[in-house]
Amino acid sequence: MGDLLRLFFIGTAVVALQWLFFGRLDLWGATPDVVLLFVLWVAVRYGQTSGTIAGFLVGFALDAIYGMWGIHMFVKAVIGFLVGLLNMINSEVFVRSARRVVETTLVISLVHNSLLALFVVMQRGVGWGYLLWVLCIGSTLYTTLVAFLAVTFWRR
Repeated sequence: MGDLLRLFFIGTAVVALQWLFFGRLDLWGATPDVVLLFVLWVAVRYGQTSGTIAGFLVGFALDAIYGMWGIHMFVKAVIGFLVGLLNMINSEVFVRSARRVVETTLVISLVHNSLLALFVVMQRGVGWGYLLWVLCIGSTLYTTLVAFLAVTFWRR
Protein backbone atom coordinates (compact mmCIF):
# COMPACT_ATOMS: atom_id res chain seq x y z
CA MET A 1 0.00 0.00 0.00
CA GLY A 2 2.91 2.34 0.72
CA ASP A 3 4.34 1.89 -2.80
CA LEU A 4 0.95 2.56 -4.34
CA LEU A 5 0.48 5.77 -2.40
CA ARG A 6 4.02 6.89 -3.20
CA LEU A 7 3.46 6.24 -6.92
CA PHE A 8 0.19 8.17 -6.79
CA PHE A 9 1.91 11.24 -5.32
CA ILE A 10 4.85 10.99 -7.72
CA GLY A 11 2.45 10.68 -10.66
CA THR A 12 0.44 13.68 -9.45
CA ALA A 13 3.63 15.72 -9.07
CA VAL A 14 4.86 14.71 -12.53
CA VAL A 15 1.55 15.70 -14.15
CA ALA A 16 1.65 19.03 -12.32
CA LEU A 17 5.26 19.60 -13.39
CA GLN A 18 4.36 18.77 -16.99
CA TRP A 19 1.44 21.17 -16.96
CA LEU A 20 3.04 24.03 -15.05
CA PHE A 21 6.71 23.84 -16.04
CA PHE A 22 7.72 21.46 -18.83
CA GLY A 23 4.69 22.32 -20.96
CA ARG A 24 5.94 25.90 -21.06
CA LEU A 25 9.51 25.00 -22.11
CA ASP A 26 8.70 24.86 -25.78
CA LEU A 27 11.26 25.09 -28.55
CA TRP A 28 9.56 25.89 -31.86
CA GLY A 29 6.35 24.31 -30.54
CA ALA A 30 7.95 21.11 -29.20
CA THR A 31 7.79 20.29 -25.49
CA PRO A 32 9.30 17.42 -23.49
CA ASP A 33 6.92 14.79 -22.14
CA VAL A 34 8.06 13.94 -18.61
CA VAL A 35 4.77 12.13 -18.00
CA LEU A 36 5.81 9.62 -20.66
CA LEU A 37 9.13 9.17 -18.83
CA PHE A 38 7.19 8.49 -15.62
CA VAL A 39 5.07 5.84 -17.38
CA LEU A 40 8.24 4.22 -18.76
CA TRP A 41 9.81 4.18 -15.31
CA VAL A 42 6.73 2.60 -13.72
CA ALA A 43 6.44 -0.04 -16.47
CA VAL A 44 10.10 -1.00 -16.23
CA ARG A 45 10.25 -0.99 -12.45
CA TYR A 46 6.85 -2.44 -11.50
CA GLY A 47 5.72 -4.35 -14.58
CA GLN A 48 3.11 -4.45 -17.28
CA THR A 49 -0.04 -4.03 -15.18
CA SER A 50 1.35 -1.14 -13.16
CA GLY A 51 2.64 0.56 -16.30
CA THR A 52 -0.76 0.27 -17.96
CA ILE A 53 -2.62 1.59 -14.92
CA ALA A 54 -0.14 4.44 -14.43
CA GLY A 55 -0.40 5.36 -18.12
CA PHE A 56 -4.18 5.32 -17.92
CA LEU A 57 -4.35 7.50 -14.79
CA VAL A 58 -1.77 10.11 -15.75
CA GLY A 59 -3.19 10.14 -19.29
CA PHE A 60 -6.64 10.80 -17.83
CA ALA A 61 -5.22 13.71 -15.82
CA LEU A 62 -3.58 15.17 -18.94
CA ASP A 63 -6.80 14.75 -20.91
CA ALA A 64 -8.67 16.62 -18.18
CA ILE A 65 -6.11 19.43 -18.21
CA TYR A 66 -5.79 19.81 -21.99
CA GLY A 67 -9.34 18.86 -22.99
CA MET A 68 -8.28 16.05 -25.35
CA TRP A 69 -10.54 13.38 -23.88
CA GLY A 70 -9.27 9.87 -24.40
CA ILE A 71 -6.15 10.55 -26.45
CA HIS A 72 -3.46 10.78 -23.75
CA MET A 73 -5.23 8.18 -21.66
CA PHE A 74 -5.28 5.60 -24.45
CA VAL A 75 -1.80 6.25 -25.85
CA LYS A 76 -0.03 6.32 -22.48
CA ALA A 77 -1.84 3.16 -21.32
CA VAL A 78 -0.80 1.37 -24.53
CA ILE A 79 2.81 2.51 -24.09
CA GLY A 80 2.80 1.38 -20.43
CA PHE A 81 1.44 -2.00 -21.51
CA LEU A 82 3.95 -2.47 -24.35
CA VAL A 83 6.97 -1.37 -22.32
CA GLY A 84 5.93 -3.63 -19.44
CA LEU A 85 5.46 -6.51 -21.89
CA LEU A 86 8.83 -5.88 -23.53
CA ASN A 87 10.50 -5.71 -20.13
CA MET A 88 8.83 -8.98 -19.13
CA ILE A 89 10.00 -10.71 -22.32
CA ASN A 90 13.57 -9.35 -22.30
CA SER A 91 14.72 -7.45 -19.22
CA GLU A 92 18.12 -6.73 -20.78
CA VAL A 93 16.54 -4.09 -23.03
CA PHE A 94 16.26 -1.59 -20.19
CA VAL A 95 19.77 -1.59 -18.77
CA ARG A 96 20.47 1.69 -16.98
CA SER A 97 23.31 2.94 -19.11
CA ALA A 98 22.98 6.44 -20.53
CA ARG A 99 23.30 5.19 -24.11
CA ARG A 100 20.62 2.53 -23.65
CA VAL A 101 18.25 5.00 -21.97
CA VAL A 102 18.67 7.43 -24.87
CA GLU A 103 18.09 4.70 -27.48
CA THR A 104 15.06 3.29 -25.69
CA THR A 105 13.51 6.69 -24.97
CA LEU A 106 14.05 7.78 -28.57
CA VAL A 107 12.23 4.75 -29.99
CA ILE A 108 9.42 4.67 -27.44
CA SER A 109 8.90 8.43 -27.59
CA LEU A 110 8.73 8.31 -31.39
CA VAL A 111 6.08 5.55 -31.25
CA HIS A 112 4.16 7.44 -28.54
CA ASN A 113 4.26 10.77 -30.35
CA SER A 114 3.32 9.20 -33.68
CA LEU A 115 0.26 7.56 -32.11
CA LEU A 116 -0.60 10.81 -30.36
CA ALA A 117 -0.30 12.78 -33.61
CA LEU A 118 -2.44 10.24 -35.46
CA PHE A 119 -5.24 10.48 -32.90
CA VAL A 120 -5.05 14.29 -32.76
CA VAL A 121 -5.35 14.44 -36.55
CA MET A 122 -8.34 12.10 -36.44
CA GLN A 123 -10.08 13.94 -33.57
CA ARG A 124 -9.29 17.57 -34.27
CA GLY A 125 -8.54 17.64 -37.99
CA VAL A 126 -5.24 19.46 -37.50
CA GLY A 127 -2.73 19.45 -40.37
CA TRP A 128 -0.48 16.40 -40.40
CA GLY A 129 2.66 18.26 -41.56
CA TYR A 130 2.83 20.50 -38.50
CA LEU A 131 2.29 17.60 -36.11
CA LEU A 132 4.89 15.52 -37.90
CA TRP A 133 7.64 18.06 -37.38
CA VAL A 134 6.65 19.47 -34.01
CA LEU A 135 5.28 16.44 -32.17
CA CYS A 136 6.90 13.45 -33.85
CA ILE A 137 10.36 14.90 -34.43
CA GLY A 138 10.71 17.89 -32.08
CA SER A 139 9.05 16.51 -28.98
CA THR A 140 10.69 13.12 -29.44
CA LEU A 141 14.16 14.66 -29.49
CA TYR A 142 13.30 17.02 -26.62
CA THR A 143 11.95 14.18 -24.44
CA THR A 144 15.04 12.11 -25.23
CA LEU A 145 17.28 15.01 -24.18
CA VAL A 146 15.41 15.35 -20.87
CA ALA A 147 15.74 11.57 -20.29
CA PHE A 148 19.47 11.76 -21.02
CA LEU A 149 19.93 14.65 -18.59
CA ALA A 150 17.87 12.86 -15.93
CA VAL A 151 19.84 9.61 -16.17
CA THR A 152 23.15 11.49 -16.26
CA PHE A 153 22.47 13.51 -13.13
CA TRP A 154 20.48 10.84 -11.31
CA ARG A 155 23.45 8.48 -11.24
CA ARG A 156 25.70 10.94 -9.39
